Amino acid sequence: MKTSMDVANEVKFLGLNVKSTAQAIIWAALVGGTLDAAAGVIVYFIYFGMNPFQVLQLIASGVFGPAVINGSFVYVVAGLLLHYFIAFAVAVIFYGAASQIKFLVNQKVIVGLAYGLGIWLVMNLLVLPISNTPKNPFNPGLAAFEISWHMVLVGLPIAWVIAKHFEGKK
Repeated sequence: MKTSMDVANEVKFLGLNVKSTAQAIIWAALVGGTLDAAAGVIVYFIYFGMNPFQVLQLIASGVFGPAVINGSFVYVVAGLLLHYFIAFAVAVIFYGAASQIKFLVNQKVIVGLAYGLGIWLVMNLLVLPISNTPKNPFNPGLAAFEISWHMVLVGLPIAWVIAKHFEGKK
């Protein structure tokens, strides 16, 4: 049975418990990663006619090479696991920074939007160029969509969930 102190120490985000470090990081990664995947599937369908499986295979191609696009279902699962691994990593990074820099918690909206932009920049300027993902010419319209969704649907939810965790520690 929960005591009144237990209830007072629980922090909820959209009904999700973010009391422990692990819960905060996992929920941040799941929310940000899921919204990112949904946006990616929609935008890549519009721009390239790709189905959800192909989008996940495109992610897997970063490790396994472009031949896996339109390959077996194993690469769909690999892409999904890689996608959530990255979401988990960016949630861990934000958690670590927020545990040391209270500004990140106090200004979660602006910081979350900036973090989403940072995620896009790191992925597109550092990670993707050294991966095996097929290279395409720069498309300003696509980049604008990608930047926007990374700011609003990835960085902001991660910052929000992590901030809710720390707000419960006050």
